[in-house]
Amino acid sequence: MKPSRTRVLPLSMLALLLSTGLFAAQDKAQGQAQGEQPQASTIPATQLAGPTDPAELESFIDGVMAAQMAARKIPAATIAVVKDGKLFFAKGYGFADRAQRIRVQPDKTLFRPGSVSKLFTWTAVMQLYEQGKLDLDANVNKYLKTFKIPASYPQPITMKNLLTHTPGFEDGGWGYLMVKKASELVPLSRSLALHIPERVRPPGSWSSYSNYGAALAGLIVENISGMPFPEYIKKYIFDPLGMDHSTFVEPLPKNLAPDMAVGYKRKNGLYVPESFEFIGNFGPAGSLSSTATDMAKFMIAQLQLGRFGDHRILEEKTARLMHSRLYAPDPRLPGMDYGFYQSDVYGEHIIGHGGDTTLFHSELALLPKYNVGLFVSYVTHGGHARSTLIDAFVKRYFPTNDNGPLEPPAKPPKGFFKNAQKFAGKYRFTRHNWSDIEKVLALPEVLTVAVTKKGTLAVTIPGLSDEPLQWVQVGPTLFRQIGGPLSLGFKEDSAGHVTHMMLSNLPFMPTYRIPWYTDPTLNYALVGLALLLSVTILVSAFRHRKERKGDPTPARWAVRLAALVGALTLIFVVAVIVIMKSYGDDLFFGFPPALTAALILPIITSILTLGVAVLAVLSWLRGYWTRFQRVHYTLFAIFAVGLVWFYWFWNVLGIQYG
Repeated sequence: MKPSRTRVLPLSMLALLLSTGLFAAQDKAQGQAQGEQPQASTIPATQLAGPTDPAELESFIDGVMAAQMAARKIPAATIAVVKDGKLFFAKGYGFADRAQRIRVQPDKTLFRPGSVSKLFTWTAVMQLYEQGKLDLDANVNKYLKTFKIPASYPQPITMKNLLTHTPGFEDGGWGYLMVKKASELVPLSRSLALHIPERVRPPGSWSSYSNYGAALAGLIVENISGMPFPEYIKKYIFDPLGMDHSTFVEPLPKNLAPDMAVGYKRKNGLYVPESFEFIGNFGPAGSLSSTATDMAKFMIAQLQLGRFGDHRILEEKTARLMHSRLYAPDPRLPGMDYGFYQSDVYGEHIIGHGGDTTLFHSELALLPKYNVGLFVSYVTHGGHARSTLIDAFVKRYFPTNDNGPLEPPAKPPKGFFKNAQKFAGKYRFTRHNWSDIEKVLALPEVLTVAVTKKGTLAVTIPGLSDEPLQWVQVGPTLFRQIGGPLSLGFKEDSAGHVTHMMLSNLPFMPTYRIPWYTDPTLNYALVGLALLLSVTILVSAFRHRKERKGDPTPARWAVRLAALVGALTLIFVVAVIVIMKSYGDDLFFGFPPALTAALILPIITSILTLGVAVLAVLSWLRGYWTRFQRVHYTLFAIFAVGLVWFYWFWNVLGIQYG
């Protein structure tokens, strides 16, 4: 997702794999907490419109990288900066292979840019549009051969929806988005046919980052061109740009495999090498392997509106269209271009894309106004530092705007306290699963908005920072971050009730106000009390086993049944904890047999709980046991039924996954 975000479930971070932006915001806050403050510019502002001296830039980047790699235990990184159609700076940091002591070389060492890969997919889409072979407003089913997307809504999904992450798909990927072995790779058409996500909202209504949507676009490129996707990208993008150290092919071609940087995770104070991550089943969404200098060529072509030397990958008109806004969840905030997403860093307009695998964290950022671009990729098992670097870069080399941190207001805006409570509450990102067991990963992912006595909003985002981020109101439903570059917008319905919240660095992933029954605090309390009562019912059954020998048969069976439900519930919880601790991130690559077996237990307990509920009623009708014992048994029955609801709603029942 991986980054060191605070979560109840260790796998919930993986629900955001190959995504962008959220980790960038998190990283900034974590970096500041660890002392990675962006360096202030000492160069007169009149001399700056981007870096001017490669040696000075190298000194600056060296300083940032040294601080980041030491603070975050990052073993390797690579970076390239372009300006005015040329490679301005490129450098590798750390070791591509620590055991062999092979240093990172920016023109040779391959990194995994993750979802930055999508920019190549979107470029291919725009090429086919330019040639008149693809209608961006047509139903995508027009271009699918072996399967169709179900018509869940009257509105069809179009390529424009895929480009802006607004097809209305749920999120998913557990066990199939990435795999550990090359033998588990299948043709793109088969993979996408097997894993069609549920359509959970009308297309075009709200954005929700979708790896499936990008992979689907890549399949359409295949179908229209008649070429495998990796082959198309090589012929029509890599070759014209001279990107001879880049590929979407998995496993890596023999001529490139020796140059692949080793992915590491930090375990027990040591760097442990990990195996290559295969993303080919969703390849167009994130299976690129490339070097910093190859990525520089792509940046130059995009900044020069499709031109690279004597070659073109897009006509100027098409490139301008690709870089123009197509969608925004809030028109006052950055939005989505035709595949690129927009951001505003201290007043500077940036288009780009980020990307994450479990081992690599990358960012590509273009400043078209200045003809400057930056690509960076890190190897790390913790939080990645890309946002901190880009913020520092912008603050140092583009100080012409009002890019200083916003200070706390002397007093809140007029009428703030009268209306501010409507913003308070809990919100959840639109990007999560709804139809299978991955839904439970969304439970802890809640943003909390509170009104402070100082006249600001305090927004708590799990794992982003130890302290809530503070925001001052600058418009009717618009806020700006105090001490940072972000903005925050709210959406109201016709009755004036706030329904959604949008962060300026996440145009592809707004949030919605959650229903009360999905509040994690309530759900945790339900589960916690159910577990506590499971323990007490077992203790009671054991302590009173002799004196109940004379009870009527239904009363004896009531105790036995409750004890069985309590025992199975506790066994299930312990089993899940042990399995998650044992498998860790590997759970994302597939369901181990142990977890499959464990998920049978909620089915059994749910069925048995029906009997417990009936016998609880019978205990009052027939006067079994003492009043206290009947109350105890009834409370257990109530919370056992509540646990069944939890299993059902969050798709934890074994019959619901797959």
